[in-house]
Amino acid sequence: MVVERIAKFLGRRKSKVPGPSASAPQVERTPTRPSVRQAPSRTLIIWESELRAIAAEAGAWTVETGGDLFGRWQGNPTVFLATKAGPNAQRDNAHFRLDVDYLRQLSEPLATDWALRYFGDWHSHHRLGLSAPSSGDRRRIRQLGNRNNFPGMVEIIVTTEGSRKMPVVRVHPWFYDLGVEDEPTAMNVMVHAGCSPVREVLRMRGTFPEQSLDEWQSVMLDRVRIGDATELPIVSKNPGADPTTHERAVSHLAEALERESGAPIEQHTTAFGKILVAQLKEPHHLAFAIDRKWPMNVLEVHRLDRATGGAEQIEVPAGLMVPDIGGIVQVYRAAKTERGIA
Repeated sequence: MVVERIAKFLGRRKSKVPGPSASAPQVERTPTRPSVRQAPSRTLIIWESELRAIAAEAGAWTVETGGDLFGRWQGNPTVFLATKAGPNAQRDNAHFRLDVDYLRQLSEPLATDWALRYFGDWHSHHRLGLSAPSSGDRRRIRQLGNRNNFPGMVEIIVTTEGSRKMPVVRVHPWFYDLGVEDEPTAMNVMVHAGCSPVREVLRMRGTFPEQSLDEWQSVMLDRVRIGDATELPIVSKNPGADPTTHERAVSHLAEALERESGAPIEQHTTAFGKILVAQLKEPHHLAFAIDRKWPMNVLEVHRLDRATGGAEQIEVPAGLMVPDIGGIVQVYRAAKTERGIA
């Protein structure tokens, strides 16, 4: 098959091993404090998992609660991760205050690892009947945005209705154009089906365990409404991961394999995706054939002998994929110890 042919081709290669710049290609970092003003956006893009995560957390409290919104703002703001508040958040029947120190703890790794930035927050008004930001909300968001030189911010107000045990959760997103002094405006919402790729990777790697990243599945989408709508949210097809998330995921894997092997990692782009080649001990290497489609399954793994041009497929656990760095590293370690390669 095609993967096997490419693996054999790599086994025969005598080309120069790429330097560090080729082992982990860099993508442009998304600035956390954009200085270029962006046009006002009236549509919020959010993954279904993040809507349901907000609904699950809001419904778990009888007082006001909330969290932070992390994503990318390129044209329309896109929420990749809606979090719970930190341990020192303040909650009562008519007030919620974020844990700012915890927000900072989340912001740095999400920006560095996934090019996500904080661009707003969400909080519940529960049964107060207020679906719009209060005067205090507006003042706080504007002060925060102006202090960080953000051109715009998003605030989601959450209200609940019906049964206290199984409430219907209404999500009301608001857009702040910080270049003008106008009032915040209600936003349209576009929902991507399924789980955000960033939440998926964080869950798989055990990052931020305090966020209970599987909890979004406890609330079905039929308990969520957008604004005053009576019908269920319209969900668009799952687009898979965007190029930035793809590149970051592959880059993290290459960095982990490089640390493990002590040598640069070759990356070869193919019609089906990528091949990552990690040195075992010269002339032996391990080639991972990776599907381009998210979540980037490991299609095959081959042990290469570049002295003879030989390539041997090895067995790996089913369901292995790029976000599972620990699982792939275990495959590498097993291949290195087998037959005394060390």
